[in-house]
Amino acid sequence: MKNVVVDFSHIGAMCGFGEISRNYCPRLAAAKVPGIHFIFIVPRAFFGKFGDHIDYVSRENKEEEMKKWKGKIDLWHATDQLFKYRMRGDGIISLLTIHDLNYLKEKKGVHRIKHIFKTRWRSHCSDYITCISNYVKDEIVKNINPKGKGLQVIYNGIQDIEKQKQSRPAFVAEGEKFFFTIGQVREKKNFHTLVPMMKYFPDMKLYICGDPHFKYVKSLQALVDAEGCGRVVLTGKISDEEKNWMYAHAEAFLFPSRLEGFGIPVLEAMRLRCKVFSSRYSSLPEVCSSHATYWDDYNPESMAKVVADGIATWQRDGKEADEAYEYSRGFSYDEYTRQYVELYTKLLAEGK
Repeated sequence: MKNVVVDFSHIGAMCGFGEISRNYCPRLAAAKVPGIHFIFIVPRAFFGKFGDHIDYVSRENKEEEMKKWKGKIDLWHATDQLFKYRMRGDGIISLLTIHDLNYLKEKKGVHRIKHIFKTRWRSHCSDYITCISNYVKDEIVKNINPKGKGLQVIYNGIQDIEKQKQSRPAFVAEGEKFFFTIGQVREKKNFHTLVPMMKYFPDMKLYICGDPHFKYVKSLQALVDAEGCGRVVLTGKISDEEKNWMYAHAEAFLFPSRLEGFGIPVLEAMRLRCKVFSSRYSSLPEVCSSHATYWDDYNPESMAKVVADGIATWQRDGKEADEAYEYSRGFSYDEYTRQYVELYTKLLAEGK
């Protein structure tokens, strides 16, 4: 029996890492993989949630609790590039998943150098690397130099949200027409480009939803107050039920982000037949393919024209919506899990 450690430390976090862990963890626990015993690193509150056939190590005290497994681990999967602890030793196969290298564009000077050094070191200490898009893969090859290590793209999945509950948020009036966007309210999301565009849509509101605990929120709110025409609202976090309702009832989903390793929200919008408008930056053209309409510049009038032209011909029960829906179904957590189980089995068979 081979012992495989999978680090799900971020399973409780309301971010992309948490979303992936909450979907991958139960599927991996339910997978029947002959010859492999799984050990999950999770917050203590998650102990036992995925069955008694799994061993659990607490995120809060992992270094101490891992001591009993010394010399017994065959493979260690760090599910993101921010891990702070990984047992090392002869015979342990180290698998690292890198979600993005956004710091290359977000950081400057010594801070940028430090991040590059950390990623290079973590890559150097790993035997195999996975990433979530070809965009990220190209960034790794160009900036990290993985030196011939195995490097594989495994796309993120999305949930079958069309089967989930929906709930209209209290901030949306009955029958109201609106645009929707969601994400951590950070500068890289480029939400400020949407605000001056709204003067061209006098009968529409724009709801910007997501975690507001970032410095960018202050300048964004000031812009909303000055140029939002009283029709742009920063809502803060919303529930999954509310998010699903927003996708299902918005006139369009607007995603002008500059930095995405993947971009789960664009696929979620497609799954609920919402028209998607996207930037051409980072991974988004790869992930959206031909099923989004793209902005070529951020002039407010040009952006508004692209949106107006796009929604004029969009129908939720039309051919374009059908094609986008079917395309989004190609990104599933079942397939994500299948590919990782296949990779674990392959790496264990090959050994170091």
